[in-house]
Amino acid sequence: MRKIIELLVIAIVLLVGLNGFAFAGNKASITVTAVVMPRISQILSHQEARIQITEMDIKRGFIEVPSGTILQVKTNDRKGYGLFLEGGDELFKEVWVIDKGRTTVLSSGGGFVHQPYSGGNIEVKDLSYRFHLREDIQPGIYSFPIRVKASLL
Repeated sequence: MRKIIELLVIAIVLLVGLNGFAFAGNKASITVTAVVMPRISQILSHQEARIQITEMDIKRGFIEVPSGTILQVKTNDRKGYGLFLEGGDELFKEVWVIDKGRTTVLSSGGGFVHQPYSGGNIEVKDLSYRFHLREDIQPGIYSFPIRVKASLL
């Protein structure tokens, strides 16, 4: 993109210079526009692989998983981006996702949380979870039920 802009500037200088040479006293103007395509990048720094549910968790009715997902996100899109959370509801009645004190309750099967533009800086999303257990769940070790992906809107 930088090379294209440099070539355009050189072409404009040459065009204006030649135009001034050929037609002394005349003025010309050229408008140049550039479109920057929105992009997003993400790096999954940490993702819990499993959760363990104990009898005590079942009695309490929920389990908490601090820092269950850590994701680094960078975008140039001024509209921000979306965090898409996917997961089944076979183990839980409800899932709370906590990000910097803000709690989002996921609907059955997942959800979406809009993230504002952060000025093109790398943003670290450290997501914690509270899984509200179904009454019929059994103690054991289960695969982590939530997948997170950052995507353009």
